[in-house]
Amino acid sequence: MEIASVELYFHDVLTSALRTENVKVKDATEYYLVHLLCNYTSAQLDPEPLVLKLAQAVEAAPLDRVRLLQQVGDTALTTSGLFGESLSRRTISVDYYVKLGRSAYSQLANTPRLLSTLLREACSELAERFPSLVDVLLCLRSSINLCVPSDLVQIYERWQTTGSSALEQRLRTSGVLIPRPRTNQ
Repeated sequence: MEIASVELYFHDVLTSALRTENVKVKDATEYYLVHLLCNYTSAQLDPEPLVLKLAQAVEAAPLDRVRLLQQVGDTALTTSGLFGESLSRRTISVDYYVKLGRSAYSQLANTPRLLSTLLREACSELAERFPSLVDVLLCLRSSINLCVPSDLVQIYERWQTTGSSALEQRLRTSGVLIPRPRTNQ
């Protein structure tokens, strides 16, 4: 299948991941997620801790506040969804990123004069469904095989613990042989 653009590619893999995870979102939220994924293909990573950005947003001018909150929400979502396994080797957990992202998107959703109604609705849904959307991005990651070899052990251990079909598919796509369940004969 030939993909005409990055947007179409991410729309295809996102809608597939949403179906696989049985998650339904509003069109505005889907568009936001596609746009977010497209932006992360060329984004420079900012080393500043998200909690500092969240604190800065409280004191910032209105437009800067929106920018900072969006950066926190977007970074928390992509980090926990696309790179969650790397967090298991750090002191900061996925749950921490979920809380930060939910908080940032929730605050954005309550910014009536600076954001359109559609964008506020998307931010509200992103805050409300953040954990489910992390799972969608995890599923999306497995379909694009965004995996580094050092993550495979952690993915395998997580799969053994959870039995997640998305993690199993990711392992298989990465070339890991998954043992078949034993049957009593």
